[in-house]
Amino acid sequence: MEYMKPGKNNKEDRINFVKYWANYVKTHSDREWSRQQNILINSLMQNMKNSKMTPQQYLKIKGEKCFR
Repeated sequence: MEYMKPGKNNKEDRINFVKYWANYVKTHSDREWSRQQNILINSLMQNMKNSKMTPQQYLKIKGEKCFR
């Protein structure tokens, strides 16, 4: 497994991540990386369901206004 190279700054880190992910997608089957994305998305959805935080509280933490 190839690891992502650390950058000297945030911009370089982002560029390295894009290159790493592009290489990953090219070298792994659609089925494999799609399955991994599914696991990630499902875990995020499960975490959201277990959260006691309201959407308004979340937006307040982020410093954004809620228009509901």
